[in-house]
Amino acid sequence: MIDFNDSIAAIATPPGRGGIAIVRISGPDALKVASLITTPPGASARPIKARTAYFRKFYDGPEEIDEGVVLYFAAPHSYTGEDVVELQGHGGNVVPQRVLSAVLKIAGVRQAEPGEFTRRAFLNGKMDLTAAEAVEDLISAGSESAAKAALASLSGAFASRLETLSAKLTQFRVRLEACLDFPEEHEDFFDSGRAATELESLEALTRQALTIAGQGVRLNEGARIVLAGQPNAGKSSLLNALAGSERAIVTNIPGTTRDVLTINIEIGGIPVTITDTAGIRDRPSDEIEAIGIERALNELKQADLVLLMIDSSKPAAEAREALAHIQKLFDHPKNLMVVKSKIDLAPNAETAELLTQEPWSHLPQIATSTKTEHGLDLLRQQLNEVLGLIPSEGVFSARRRHVFELNECAAALTRAQEMLELGDLVLTARELTLAQDHLGTITGKVTSDDILGIIFSTFCIGK
Repeated sequence: MIDFNDSIAAIATPPGRGGIAIVRISGPDALKVASLITTPPGASARPIKARTAYFRKFYDGPEEIDEGVVLYFAAPHSYTGEDVVELQGHGGNVVPQRVLSAVLKIAGVRQAEPGEFTRRAFLNGKMDLTAAEAVEDLISAGSESAAKAALASLSGAFASRLETLSAKLTQFRVRLEACLDFPEEHEDFFDSGRAATELESLEALTRQALTIAGQGVRLNEGARIVLAGQPNAGKSSLLNALAGSERAIVTNIPGTTRDVLTINIEIGGIPVTITDTAGIRDRPSDEIEAIGIERALNELKQADLVLLMIDSSKPAAEAREALAHIQKLFDHPKNLMVVKSKIDLAPNAETAELLTQEPWSHLPQIATSTKTEHGLDLLRQQLNEVLGLIPSEGVFSARRRHVFELNECAAALTRAQEMLELGDLVLTARELTLAQDHLGTITGKVTSDDILGIIFSTFCIGK
């Protein structure tokens, strides 16, 4: 079991060459550590005042190991809410580790667990769980839009929306409990229809928060786009065009791409992972290509959007075979877009006719040429629209667990409306309690040590 009452230390800056490295200490012994580390044997310790920068030498026993700035933040006015000390010395791979090692030799100080500084900030009431998770989201943001959304959550945008919803839910529950205790009040609020109207409003607010949270998850995780199609259909060329560099090998030899190739780019400020896969065909040339095709099919199952590449200059049989492989995976393919490639070449009349028929005619289609760059800007625009990635004002960062809890909250409110319509106020009250518990799980007002352990285990050690 982790003891959150002791003192912890860790390097708070990335490893490697750099001008500065920070060793952070938090806990009741933080100030004592600062005094011991900056005082040579036999010398008197010099005072260290809060929020004052001092230039000091750092010692490991009698040995001088570094020098730098010492900062002390007294509880509760610190990131963790505890006494916090930062030793800001020289960067690199060796010196910061020597300073940390000297700190950890002091009795009562141990190595921090991943995310433990932020976890202590949460436990000490410095932030709620949505803000704590936003810290990690801000650090790992893959785009400007994701960083803005994380900062919005860190500033309390997500928590504020949940608090408003929870407050309205609490008010409703108070009136419901009063009606259960004093039945004579029942007719005034519930039989008048106002209760049903307010429950509908609460569910609408929940689903609005759910929609924005879904956008936040997409901003955090990005979208997964997979390029699929027959060998030599132009997948690798399109990947290179979207990446703006030669990331994939392009030749006229079918089956050049043998394995999945993934790149991370931004489209409209949104992080997107694009995967180029081996060309899918019924008769692979060898065992290696067969393995590549199997991996390609696995990637397709996880995609948010599949770009089915159809070489507009090739016979229609190839297009039929490519779509047949997609339909083997999905009975009714969703998030499927047809990209007609190589339109700078003479079109195949049979293929052109095929793409106007069912089921092709109901799929979005874009004509492109990576050689002339025709259609690439339109493709980027369509990717935003099809994936629903266009950011709107008020987006905050969120995680899948938030979406799950908001879904459960909305479902409980739906059941509450059903119970209210049946006239069972006891079960209505029960469903409202469940709805509020799901909201509390998001902010951390209702949680467990196991959930906290999972959440903070994804953080870096120094945060």
